[in-house]
Amino acid sequence: MTEWTPNVEAYDALDDTSALTLPVPRMIRSSALRHPPSRRDLYADAREEARLVRGRDAFVWRGRVLPIGIPIAAATGLLTWRRSRSARDTLFALAGVGVMSYLEARIEWSVRRRAYRQRNPDRG
Repeated sequence: MTEWTPNVEAYDALDDTSALTLPVPRMIRSSALRHPPSRRDLYADAREEARLVRGRDAFVWRGRVLPIGIPIAAATGLLTWRRSRSARDTLFALAGVGVMSYLEARIEWSVRRRAYRQRNPDRG
């Protein structure tokens, strides 16, 4: 006999149909071989980490208020001066836009920091 089982009784007890129709177990977790992130994603993460390393004050003042907020405040002051020729109104417009740009930069900083910490809990 060329049977694969050493005793015939055990072979008769096997049910070939049930062994072939059982579902194939699937892995629940994703594979350890994940696709590498794209170069764009790596650059975005590097920029975000560089912003966080420099700190809040550098981001707010050197990154937002000085290059963006001050020119917008100056343009607003110039437009206010042309319309009303009032020094008081012009100063209020300058101060208002300057404070608004500062507050916007602070809010942006906190949103970026919170988003980074949620994406990377081990680094944040």
